[in-house]
Amino acid sequence: MRIVVISDSHKSKSNLFDIVEKHMNTSDLFIFLGDGEDDFDDVLALYPNLRNERVAGNCDWYSTLPLYKTIKANNKTVFFSHGHPFRVKFGYEEIIRHSKEIGADICLFGHTHNQYTGYDDGLYIMNPGSAADGKYGIIDITDNGIMLNAARL
Repeated sequence: MRIVVISDSHKSKSNLFDIVEKHMNTSDLFIFLGDGEDDFDDVLALYPNLRNERVAGNCDWYSTLPLYKTIKANNKTVFFSHGHPFRVKFGYEEIIRHSKEIGADICLFGHTHNQYTGYDDGLYIMNPGSAADGKYGIIDITDNGIMLNAARL
């Protein structure tokens, strides 16, 4: 299973569309981590069958989307949030602790605009960076394991 992870488009719709169109035929799921909910609404208006999951960011005013979510993907538990409810600008400890407490295999967050991939005692961690800067992430979940890749347009 291939998941494309996007965050923080902040009205850079051309980058967002470029990322989606580059991967829409080779990916199983897109996860949008917030701060550009309206931008992703435009993507879904053009591609209504795009399989996606989303959460609200701190700049998604009046959003009805949740602040965090947990899903199953290829028998792995994926926890994701924009990151601001877990204060990720001050460190990743809180979101990592929460992810481990709920038994997540993968933890995803944005908010800082800094790309990051890591591994902590059984937990794969990714911040895809800001789509406004052309940054995003790719996760491959196979029978052999999980691979995180930081990507750029």
